[in-house]
Amino acid sequence: MDINRLLNFSSNAGKIMLQSGGETYRVEETISRICQAFKVDEVDVFATPTAVMVSVSIQGKIHSVVKRINSRGTDLNKVHNINSLSRRINKEKLSLEDCESELQKLCVDDYYSVNMTLLASGIATSAFALLFGGNFNDIVSSFIVGVIVKLIIMALAKSSLNEFFINSICGAIIAICSLVLLDFGIIKEIDKVIAGSIMLLVPGLSLTNSIREIIEGQLISGLTKAAEVFFVGVAIAVGTGIVLHLYFNLGGI
Repeated sequence: MDINRLLNFSSNAGKIMLQSGGETYRVEETISRICQAFKVDEVDVFATPTAVMVSVSIQGKIHSVVKRINSRGTDLNKVHNINSLSRRINKEKLSLEDCESELQKLCVDDYYSVNMTLLASGIATSAFALLFGGNFNDIVSSFIVGVIVKLIIMALAKSSLNEFFINSICGAIIAICSLVLLDFGIIKEIDKVIAGSIMLLVPGLSLTNSIREIIEGQLISGLTKAAEVFFVGVAIAVGTGIVLHLYFNLGGI
């Protein structure tokens, strides 16, 4: 067995899971299961939101690899499929060649179409506006703002801007759109539209994962993700707050 090939495969599987929004404890469990399926003597895995480290011992020799995580997103389908693949490897004793082939198939991006993504974003923001007590005009306005913000997110994601500035810009766009709708008399209050639209930017998955990982004892990963959630919240507040502050100081209602 090529131990370096096994390390590369298992660490790549963990890297993809981390990049797709997987919990660190699940990543560690998946990599350990893969390595144990190939009968290594001992395996140790340490995963964080920014790196995954794998060390295996076989016939008294220790081999290790480190993979850097440079970008993160959300694709829970990949997380589920790779986790299922690790269980298949352990159960069916797949060869390393078959494992690499299966992983390559799972790496293919299979996202929803742009139109479907925009529709879902609009429905989500309008639903939150309804939950926050908005009327019909608030719901329709939140739908429109949600679609606009999602378009901007998709465009900025292709640039070199980091998440802080992207969330700040989107927060500002939400405030601007809400104020325009208010000035034209389409809505009577801006709070429902802003609150509903901002939910599109809230990192709910990261917040949930941070709480779960702290409870699981993964303190470094949990606190790191909690800090990420905090700064996203600050970014949204900065973008929205600046626009509202300027509007009211310049004589807005």
